Amino acid sequence: MFPPDPTLKQGFYPTEIYMEAVKRYPSMVHLIREKAKENGEKTWMIYEDGRTLSYLQIDKLTSSFAAGLKSLGIKNNDKVAIFASNSPEWIISYFGILKAGGVPVTVNTMFVKDPLIYNLTQSDSTFLVADSKLLNAYLEVEDKLPKIRYVITIGDEINYKGKKEHVNFNDLLKSKADIKNEANPRPYDISAMILTSGTTGLSKVVVENNAQFIYTALDMIDAGGITPQSKVYVYLPLYHIMALDLATISSMLANSTMVLVERLYASRFWEDIVKYGITHFHAVGPIFDILLKQPETKFEKEHGPIVADAYSSSHIWVEAVKRFNIYITGGYGSTEAGIPVTSPYSDVISRKVPPGACGKPAPPFDVTVANDEGFPLPPRQVGEILIRPKLPWAIFKEYYNMPDKTVEAFRGLWFHTGDLGMFDENGYLYFVDRQKDAIRRKGENISSYDVEQILLKHPKITEVAVIPVPSEVGEDEVMAVIVPKEKGLSPEEIIDYAIENMPRFWVPRYVRFTNSLPRTPTGRIEKYKLREQGITEDTVDMANYIKLKLKERK
Repeated sequence: MFPPDPTLKQGFYPTEIYMEAVKRYPSMVHLIREKAKENGEKTWMIYEDGRTLSYLQIDKLTSSFAAGLKSLGIKNNDKVAIFASNSPEWIISYFGILKAGGVPVTVNTMFVKDPLIYNLTQSDSTFLVADSKLLNAYLEVEDKLPKIRYVITIGDEINYKGKKEHVNFNDLLKSKADIKNEANPRPYDISAMILTSGTTGLSKVVVENNAQFIYTALDMIDAGGITPQSKVYVYLPLYHIMALDLATISSMLANSTMVLVERLYASRFWEDIVKYGITHFHAVGPIFDILLKQPETKFEKEHGPIVADAYSSSHIWVEAVKRFNIYITGGYGSTEAGIPVTSPYSDVISRKVPPGACGKPAPPFDVTVANDEGFPLPPRQVGEILIRPKLPWAIFKEYYNMPDKTVEAFRGLWFHTGDLGMFDENGYLYFVDRQKDAIRRKGENISSYDVEQILLKHPKITEVAVIPVPSEVGEDEVMAVIVPKEKGLSPEEIIDYAIENMPRFWVPRYVRFTNSLPRTPTGRIEKYKLREQGITEDTVDMANYIKLKLKERK
């Protein structure tokens, strides 16, 4: 059985095991095929509505879906966007697209209007898989998406009113599998295209590859001690790399079982953990903050041993371990690089990892902290976190259709993360801050540029700067500093416009009007000054108004 039991070793897997993983499973297509042979009728997925799928069933269903896609005329490297909530259909679509020779493009389910148009056009998507709950968001912008040829809808009895050719997801599943003509991708071929927030410019479509997904999945097994007896709880959105690769793909590679739910249900989180016998879950920044704010429940004490493949501040780490009696791996990563920094299971289970530490570089990577000239810094000095692969195809291929941004990101032959960190004397990496002009809110990365471009379309706004301000539950809240064209513009009008035209997690909580924005002699907005000022006396907190308006829209 591969991979070897991670609970029976000290330290990281040797590099040879990472190489062996890619040799055995050179792509996501090979992974699902081989794991079906290895595990047969063993349950791989349990969905919250009671459906279960074995390793063999998921392989067969994805082959049928691939044949269905081919009957629609999909060609090699055609981009197929998945605009759907967590579900078995999402995962069947993902593997089926790859088997058909297509490229899966993930789409944030909260995207509407311009962000949705951008995601689909920047990725050159020509097919769209959309579930019924999100179909209206697509139909509202369909006329601005000329490249979309076919829409595949998830859900029964959908009255599709679009202008593009349309077929139901379940009808494609009735197609007869044609395994001999399925794709056989290579390690360097594309495994997914995922939109990530921009820095001072537009968001970028990150082109991931198969080897990268395998290395990252093995890294999660390595840190979490995931075995065939494990049960992995997947509640984060599948359109992000953490749920798709770190949780879903790693559970398959480990021959374990995954429990999939549509989203985070904070009030019943620990009840689910006990109900399903969960042994592992993954968490991004605010998850522990959210769980710690929930009323105490008996379920948070009744579970068995649990490892959280997660990172948090030292304070939250200590509090979560004490209250929930869990183990935390630590970790640092990104859509582009996977998880190049984490901790081996032996260190996690012995609680050797210092709370708040990200961990140490995993075998496929070199990681350094560098000054502005790109030279390494000694321990305890803060600089930019730089990454480069030690094994072939360990990080992303490129920013799609943005060659200049790709070259810029790899200057000096290191991938520049835009994040600040430092190493301690024992080789542990600590995340310090972001260099990027980006905002992290409730586990989602937001490009301030993207939010600004939408707000600037408002006829009463002359200028705007969007900045992060501290949130009560960790990470950031969004603040818009606005120069109006005329008097009488109200914060309510701004919020109404934002709710109508952007994902709800982009909507600014704070609105401040000003006569001018601070600028450099060359005219660039000095956002650092606005961040230093933070929430001023003339800043309006629109949290309650936003809640009211969102409630009215339901």
